[in-house]
Amino acid sequence: MDLFKKKPCSFLGIDIGTTGIRMVQLKIDNKEIELENYAHTETKEYMEILSNGRKTADVKMSNTEILNDLLKIIKEAGITARKTAISIPISSAFSSAMTLPDIPENEINEAVNYEARQQIPLPINEVIFGWSIINKGEGEKKSDDKNQKQIKKINVLLIAIPKEITEQYTDIIKKTNLKLIALETESFSLARSLAKDNKGPSMIVDIGNKTTSIIIVENGSVSESHSIPGSGGEEITKMISHGFNIDFNRAEALKRDVGLTFNGPKKRVSEIALPIIGIIISEIEKANDSYFNKNKTRIKKIIISGSSASLPGLIEYLSKKLNTEVEIANPWKNITYDRALSKELKKISTSFSVAVGLAMRGLEK
Repeated sequence: MDLFKKKPCSFLGIDIGTTGIRMVQLKIDNKEIELENYAHTETKEYMEILSNGRKTADVKMSNTEILNDLLKIIKEAGITARKTAISIPISSAFSSAMTLPDIPENEINEAVNYEARQQIPLPINEVIFGWSIINKGEGEKKSDDKNQKQIKKINVLLIAIPKEITEQYTDIIKKTNLKLIALETESFSLARSLAKDNKGPSMIVDIGNKTTSIIIVENGSVSESHSIPGSGGEEITKMISHGFNIDFNRAEALKRDVGLTFNGPKKRVSEIALPIIGIIISEIEKANDSYFNKNKTRIKKIIISGSSASLPGLIEYLSKKLNTEVEIANPWKNITYDRALSKELKKISTSFSVAVGLAMRGLEK
């Protein structure tokens, strides 16, 4: 399966997250991308992301529950598209940026195959991998001679997914009437829906249920990505639950009601959330510093996505602490839809960025 090949078609994007399924059906109408349908369920623990001591994580999936809910959602929502792409968690994939000499394009595949064997922390026969050119630029000079031209280079992003994980997803889809066209890591889906048209470097911070992912995007292309285990919304809720000695559901409601507002008698909720937010800020700063050291330029914009992105006060707090433009994710910005849906789509926007990006993939030529 080619992880980077794009095929033009009417498409369904399916994001199978740790606590539910989100799907978006898009089509092209008069050269505009139009929302045909969307659906979601967020009631079950579908998968558990387990650390395996490598640079990837194991995914323990409840295949039966996922299949049953897929079939139910497709039927009840009236989903008509049959071609689909499904997301793979960033934590379950290995990614590495590589620098190659400026070789002919028909030789890049062979060079990447060789480098992949050196860099992927799994036996090469246990993974499916693909690559994408990030950019072409100048490398180091051969000497101190000012007239000496710099060596040209090609920057390539390598992505590898364990076959065990791809086989799980493939097996589930075989039992539906859907045709699986592609499996794609969440980083590419997020970049497509949130930063495709951005000029210069930007960063997507996806605060999910169990992990937070950081993706750097250069002119619409993913240049690097990594996940931060134990830094998702669930961990904040657990800390609030423990701090106030209340059950998980009440703690979740408090988190979404108060967030980082630091106001009134409930400001303790915001204070309890700060250690996790602090970890995320620290990782953002590290990623930004690393990018600056390599490229001598700073990230221009940070986009916050994921199930906990809409916490009250979060965007303002991050903007102040990072001294950078920070905005909330809006995956619908390049999509036409019935304006009667505006309020609902805005409410769910940060959780649908991956599904929208997957559906957009199928409409690209």
